[in-house]
Amino acid sequence: MTGNVLSRFTLFLFLIFATNTYGQTPVVTDVTNQLLTWVKHLDGDLNKYYTHEKSAQLKESLAFLKQDLGDYMKARKRLSDSLFRNNAAPGKKDPENLEALKLKMNEVMRRMREVTDLTNEELRKEGDKLNDAIYNTLYTQPNQYLSHLEVFLAGFEVTKKDLALDGSTCYTRLQTCINLITGLEGKIDRKK
Repeated sequence: MTGNVLSRFTLFLFLIFATNTYGQTPVVTDVTNQLLTWVKHLDGDLNKYYTHEKSAQLKESLAFLKQDLGDYMKARKRLSDSLFRNNAAPGKKDPENLEALKLKMNEVMRRMREVTDLTNEELRKEGDKLNDAIYNTLYTQPNQYLSHLEVFLAGFEVTKKDLALDGSTCYTRLQTCINLITGLEGKIDRKK
């Protein structure tokens, strides 16, 4: 009987430990690919939603979105470069920089909403869906992050390879978004 109780107790402890460990595993939901797709649709479908009356407001909203995307990208790059330069070890939380990235992404989300309000229903739905995905990752899903950099800043174990790969792909996509928005601004100017 004692062996049976011990076995059950051991199983119980194992389940508790497994549940706690599983619940703390970080998940990366990289949205830069969807963001790039959305910006490509903004660029490619300009004729479907452009109106002369909204052109000045659209151009201004795109300029703010481009600026905030650039700020977010630069902040990520600065933090990532600093981690590599200082050979930072994982496991130490950095809530200030994690919150700073979150706030920068909030600005991107706000600017995205401003832009989608000036487009057609299809792009508005796509933008809203993307905004919801970003919001849920940032605020409603426990232990979900937008990048490996944020996972690192939250104090979890992240390999340098994951950080480097995360950085190069995300930066490339964000820079492509910025370049496309610049081209889109030029198209709007020509339509005026």
